[in-house]
Amino acid sequence: MNLKDRKRLAITRELMENAKKRIELSFELEQNLENLGLQRRMKQLDLESKLLKKQNNELA
Repeated sequence: MNLKDRKRLAITRELMENAKKRIELSFELEQNLENLGLQRRMKQLDLESKLLKKQNNELA
């Protein structure tokens, strides 16, 4: 294998490693966004629950 081929191989390996890291980061970002959505929904449900309890107490 000549020098040119070795350089190409090294660059290809580096590009593949970078792509792998981007995929891992994309997956991690997707999980974080999903968790944020779930946290937001839980907060919304908590606020709705408090409002319903307050309304129930006012009616009682």
